[in-house]
Amino acid sequence: MKSNSLSIGLAVLGVIFLVIGMLYAFGVLQILVTDPHSPHHYTHLILFVVLAVAAFIAANFTRERAV
Repeated sequence: MKSNSLSIGLAVLGVIFLVIGMLYAFGVLQILVTDPHSPHHYTHLILFVVLAVAAFIAANFTRERAV
């Protein structure tokens, strides 16, 4: 099923994952962390970057191709 709206939604989701990852990296977001006193959570950044890349790849596969 190829759809431009699905592709755009996945791309937006990828951007959201990148923003959340940056918030964890800068220490702004402290949800579900084992050490809330740590200023940076780079493992969460890595997780959300991987999720963003997966969303961008999925967006690429779901977009309609011009023939």
